[in-house]
Amino acid sequence: MSKKENQYLHKQISFRSPTSYDATTMQLLAVDSKVLSVHDTYYYALMARHFEETCVIAECEGIPCGYVTAYIPPGQPDTLFIWQVGVARKFQGKGVGRSMLLSLLNAVRPDFLEATISPDNQASIGLFRSVAKFFAAEHTFSEKPFFTAEDLGAAEAVEHLMHIGPFTFINKN
Repeated sequence: MSKKENQYLHKQISFRSPTSYDATTMQLLAVDSKVLSVHDTYYYALMARHFEETCVIAECEGIPCGYVTAYIPPGQPDTLFIWQVGVARKFQGKGVGRSMLLSLLNAVRPDFLEATISPDNQASIGLFRSVAKFFAAEHTFSEKPFFTAEDLGAAEAVEHLMHIGPFTFINKN
């Protein structure tokens, strides 16, 4: 895709909060990504219903092309925890994931962002580092696993914690 086509694409992308009716679409986007853990539709419906203010759907000309599921962890009211960033393969590498995160961060305005990432998932590590760079915020990627094989089972990859912040927003309420 040329730079001009990529700029056109970003003009056509809009963001909105998900509803439980988006559950099947979110699951299909996870499948299409070819990299995410795919959950049942109940998970996506629950995230959309219980955490609609901290989740987002990206649409290109009215068609869903990505989503973010996230929540505020108990006991950490200043932190937004990102569970999944799903982008349709057709839109991967075009800044859709980053745009969704920036939109969500500007809407929620947390002091910190956290996510767990497998150390071999360089695309996700790069995505979150680009968000930190955008806000000129500090970030750390833990050397010690946040979730180990004992926590998740042998079939799942070990996950490390990405911590970003504090963020500075203009006109923070």
